[in-house]
Amino acid sequence: MNTPSRFTSTMAGLHRVDLNLLPLLAALLEHRSVTRAAQAVGLTQPAMSNALRRLRHTLGDELLVRVGREYVLTARGGALIGPVNLILETATNQVLSSPVFDPATSERTFRIATASAAALTVLPALSATLAASAPGVRLDVETLEPSTVLTLSESTADVVLLPDAVPTTLPRERLYQEDWVVVADANNDRIGTTLTADDLARLPHVVFESEGVRVGAQQVLARLIPELVVRIVVFEFLMIPSVVSGTPLVALLQRRLAERVAAPNGLRVMESPVPLPMLGVDLVWNPRTAGDPGRAWLRRQLIQAVA
Repeated sequence: MNTPSRFTSTMAGLHRVDLNLLPLLAALLEHRSVTRAAQAVGLTQPAMSNALRRLRHTLGDELLVRVGREYVLTARGGALIGPVNLILETATNQVLSSPVFDPATSERTFRIATASAAALTVLPALSATLAASAPGVRLDVETLEPSTVLTLSESTADVVLLPDAVPTTLPRERLYQEDWVVVADANNDRIGTTLTADDLARLPHVVFESEGVRVGAQQVLARLIPELVVRIVVFEFLMIPSVVSGTPLVALLQRRLAERVAAPNGLRVMESPVPLPMLGVDLVWNPRTAGDPGRAWLRRQLIQAVA
């Protein structure tokens, strides 16, 4: 036996009711006069009188009764003021009106899934924007996992910052492109004024690896310099500055990340002596939320943060 759905149960009662009468009922309850209610909604007095007759029949109550020279609401009529106004306000503001987002007054929480290197690139400027123009908005930054993009279709995150090499069928837009530089300890005396390909071949390296795969730039570097010596493999780019500091090690880092972490870790940032492919980082989002003005605002702020 099938249980009736909530929609079916609701419609069983509503299909016999003319919902166009609701605004007229609201006018009658507010003005307590057929004449004034008719003027308020732009109807003739006979048309409003007819609407009142229909409402009395539908609701089984007089709604308005004459007391002396005035009309007053019945107990049922008075009790209907709040519910009727709520129905009309909900229909107007949440169903018929386009959604709006005001960052200055919003207390909404947005979830961003990203790798830590991309987070360090965009969050400083984004947090400054929030502090200045959206003080009530909160960010939940979560780790970018292999399953994140798949589950994004179930709205687990508002936006994902995804490396361009990672495929997805969801909409994506380029957020920024990044080139690669080489970082070394500032006192590494095994490097001269300019970094050379021979330096990269003889110096020990730290490389990033995720699930057994290295980024495209590291793969290209390994092909160009087959004798490359890898001493340490890390699972997080942000580990590299501390690992390199005070050692003869060198490593590839995204330029913006390298420039941010170099001074605190006593590192030197150098141009790569061999050509390496750029890294692209894309915005990825759930297409079902494309019309949400809050998420659209968030994507614009992220783009401005790296501009």
